[in-house]
Amino acid sequence: MENKITVLYFAASKDITGRETEEIELVDNNTSLGGLSDVLISKYGTKLKEILSISMYAVDMEYVEKEKESTTILKPNSEVAIIPPVSGG
Repeated sequence: MENKITVLYFAASKDITGRETEEIELVDNNTSLGGLSDVLISKYGTKLKEILSISMYAVDMEYVEKEKESTTILKPNSEVAIIPPVSGG
């Protein structure tokens, strides 16, 4: 069974990855948002790590609190949005 999720990139995360969306194959059925972050950082580097540390995640259109990222398990076919902070002026 495939265990893919779709990642949606916005603002700075989109600039760093050069993508708006990407399908990621998860290695097991117990991958957390924290585990996904590790996968993305290994793929895109420290600039993305910096952005992820200040970004919000939404899984299937529901925001996930920062302290719950490591315990939020991703289900197959989930949609994960990375939403960096917006600067105003």
